[in-house]
Amino acid sequence: MNRRSIHSYTWIPKWSTKDGAYAAERAAAFGYGQLVVPIRDHDSIEPAAIAALCERAGVRPVATSPLQVDNDISSTDPDVHRRGIERHCAALALARDMGADRMGGILYSAFGKASRVPSDANFQAAADGLRVVAERAASYGMLLALEVVNRYESNLINTAQQAVRMVKLIGADNVRIHLDTFHMNIEENDLLGALELAMPYLGYFEIDQNHRGRLTEGSIDFAPMLRRLKAAGYQGLIGVEAFSSAVSHPDITAGVASWRNLFDHGDDVARDGQLMLDQHGL
Repeated sequence: MNRRSIHSYTWIPKWSTKDGAYAAERAAAFGYGQLVVPIRDHDSIEPAAIAALCERAGVRPVATSPLQVDNDISSTDPDVHRRGIERHCAALALARDMGADRMGGILYSAFGKASRVPSDANFQAAADGLRVVAERAASYGMLLALEVVNRYESNLINTAQQAVRMVKLIGADNVRIHLDTFHMNIEENDLLGALELAMPYLGYFEIDQNHRGRLTEGSIDFAPMLRRLKAAGYQGLIGVEAFSSAVSHPDITAGVASWRNLFDHGDDVARDGQLMLDQHGL
């Protein structure tokens, strides 16, 4: 299996079947075997068409599924919590039908800057809800990957330590951790220490610069982490992610606060990623 993954937004403003076909072709042209396909608006997702375009290109889709305040699975409001479970289960069915073997992202809470400190009850609610979702995913032969993100995108899981706690609380064999170096660089005291802590549960490692632009231009030194993954015999997915205002749709730009033109074409990012991973034998 080609474990190298890249986000479709590297090339396209937002997901559509037409633009997605282009992203899949470019990903394959640079030797990536996996393409991140965000499941945002369920009504606009065409799973059969996505399966077909990915098969033609020779890549596999990696699904992500965000939550909003009105379907936040970490909510202690029973109706809101239930809607979070239902949304994830609906997204899983779409992901299965498009050919994905996993669904990831901020699965445990609403996406966006929160206004308060989460309670233990919120953490428990997320774990209880995700246990149900994990069971559904297992019935499809799929994994869940919980992405650890910075404080401006979630108030629930910002560090590898919190992610490990969540995975243990869920207690399902098909739940993994997704680490992203952009977020780690903001929240972790020790990047290598965080990687080591998450390693037994790691299913996705994503390289992403401090400014979210070209991988070769920034302050994050990926080499020590990539060497550690190689030494550990890591077999999960390794992803590349970047955003630029010159490429992204305004909605995406606003969502990830990517206000600057950091690259004009995703080919540059894809090339950077492949060279970097080649150098480390990953």
